Amino acid sequence: MDITLTFVGLFLLGCGLGSPVVIFAKNRGPIPWLLMPMIAFSLPLFTIGPHPTILGLYLPFAVYLLYVGQMVIRNPSAINEFWRDFGNEE
Repeated sequence: MDITLTFVGLFLLGCGLGSPVVIFAKNRGPIPWLLMPMIAFSLPLFTIGPHPTILGLYLPFAVYLLYVGQMVIRNPSAINEFWRDFGNEE
């Protein structure tokens, strides 16, 4: 598969469309706000296939999940504090 300018453009378009969704989900909390867009993005992934735009939608989610994962690995009590504070807000 050749990587062309069109492929890169569509991939960046997908990244641009996925970033606001990740920012919205990050501010609301990961469950269910992060799970719902991932399920919605999986529908075209399984029907259309690995289109550059669809792959670009997943990149911001992957970066955010890697960030949260390394935060938990470095300081496991941080996630407990996060959920305790999140529960006290409501």
